[in-house]
Amino acid sequence: MDIAADKVRAVFREWDADDDWLVDIHEFCGGISRLTGRPWSQEELVRLFRETDVDGDGLVSLPEFEECLRDL
Repeated sequence: MDIAADKVRAVFREWDADDDWLVDIHEFCGGISRLTGRPWSQEELVRLFRETDVDGDGLVSLPEFEECLRDL
């Protein structure tokens, strides 16, 4: 998948509700649901969040987000 960096950043900023350049699990789950338009179980969302949160700090940074999209 070749997504332009500016589009990735725009999506990330949209998901980052508190504007701290980090996406927490609540922001992530809401973003995934809006992006895909399909229902997700809490288990699926938590699993996807944990896969995206590579360093395990409980937050998704822009580089982690970019990597997640690169893997799609």
